[in-house]
Amino acid sequence: MQVGTTGEKGSQRRYLIGLTVASAAFLLLLLLPLELQPSQHRLLAVLGFTFTCWVTEALPLPVTALSAMLLCVVLGILPAKQAFAPLGNPIIFLFLGAFLLAESVRTHELDRRMVEWLLSRSWIARTPLRILVGFAVAAWTISGWMSNTATTATLYPLAWQTFQGMRTQLMRPENFGLALMLICAYASSIGGIITPIGTPPNLIGLGFLAEQANVHIGFLQWMFAATPVGILMLICLLIVAWLRVRKGLETKDLGAVLATQRLGTPLTKGERNTLIAFGTAISLWLISGLASLIPEKHLHAHTPALILVVGQAVAFFKELPEAVPALVGAVMLFLLPAEEGKPTLSWKDAQRIDWGTILLFAGGLALGDAIFQTGLAKRISELVTKLPFADTQLGLTIWGTSIAVWFTELVSNTAAANILVPIVLATAKEAQISPTLPVLGTVIGCSFAFMLPISTPPNAIVYASGLVPIRQMMLWGFVLDILSPIVIVATLFSLAAILGL
Repeated sequence: MQVGTTGEKGSQRRYLIGLTVASAAFLLLLLLPLELQPSQHRLLAVLGFTFTCWVTEALPLPVTALSAMLLCVVLGILPAKQAFAPLGNPIIFLFLGAFLLAESVRTHELDRRMVEWLLSRSWIARTPLRILVGFAVAAWTISGWMSNTATTATLYPLAWQTFQGMRTQLMRPENFGLALMLICAYASSIGGIITPIGTPPNLIGLGFLAEQANVHIGFLQWMFAATPVGILMLICLLIVAWLRVRKGLETKDLGAVLATQRLGTPLTKGERNTLIAFGTAISLWLISGLASLIPEKHLHAHTPALILVVGQAVAFFKELPEAVPALVGAVMLFLLPAEEGKPTLSWKDAQRIDWGTILLFAGGLALGDAIFQTGLAKRISELVTKLPFADTQLGLTIWGTSIAVWFTELVSNTAAANILVPIVLATAKEAQISPTLPVLGTVIGCSFAFMLPISTPPNAIVYASGLVPIRQMMLWGFVLDILSPIVIVATLFSLAAILGL
């Protein structure tokens, strides 16, 4: 009882302090005599309030985003129709469809079945290092399609069970436990970048590029750009882990250690239907991505009727919004009957999806729109371009990526993307350079927060295990934070010409 009371008092104290600081920042910025237009001045005050609330978490992040939209209307920064328009943005529905598909995977424990299958392979269970690789690959792969938090939460019980079963067989069990827990968290964060739906910053970047720069990046094109970054960062993570656990880890096979609850049992109707729905969505995304690679001139040539029909189908898929496959898959979950004639995903299950992230994303889009509409983005970008080499594409990408990696240690990756991407976009416009690579680097960097338990929910989950000392998390995280911008920038610029970015 005393612990709960102490926690409640701490939460109330943080709420009062955070809200007081946020309100003070709002009033201070509003009253300061700045050389800005009235709408820019008021928006700067709103940004001060929003940023402070996001950092202190005085209010839930989605509530802060809604407050920002409301303040933009009340203070006359944007008309109501424009301020609330992001709630109808197609990317909102891409979020919605992806979240529903991921919820069905979680509800029917299809993710656990996939992990158990991977970890039951004899070539993985042979040595501790291979076990770490198995967990890393599982986390990396699943988080490309589910939230990083859900992936870590799925893997955590399996990792804990594996550690407990092996600890008496290890010379230095604390080293293995540390590596195992951090790999579950870090590989989930890294894997989230490999698809547009893996983590919210990806879609935030795509949304801003489409809305403000008229640059459209398809599902497949994103994967071609981001997957190599994810692979290289996963390799870096495994090298760091190997350096920490390579000595003193002798054990027999894992086979008797990991209890496989679902392995060997037939797929349930719910699991099968989830695979069908998810497979349909992925197939449509891939077909749309492949169609976009076909040159436009080949679609309108004078050809036989059959080829002309194929050309029309290709043209249709080229224009297919990414939200449509996600919604097709999501609706299928409610139509396909599972056990006892119930739908694969009930509305009660659907209510558990992360509605807060959807509101947070909409609020971020509204703020980004306001920053551009009022001209405040241009004023900020004029300051940013004065940084060394920030007026070049390579320089801006390095700056945006590096700032994102360190900034997201203190702010949620979604909030960091909402704050940084509009500034990077505006700076690119001011410098008259292509914004694509700087935005992609910034967005990917927002997912790479490795140093602190408060940086990401996956970090917090594994820190709670008691196997991860804060000093070790900071040490591992510092190394990865140094490597991240180098890997991101080098990989994106190496692939830019090939992918037409």
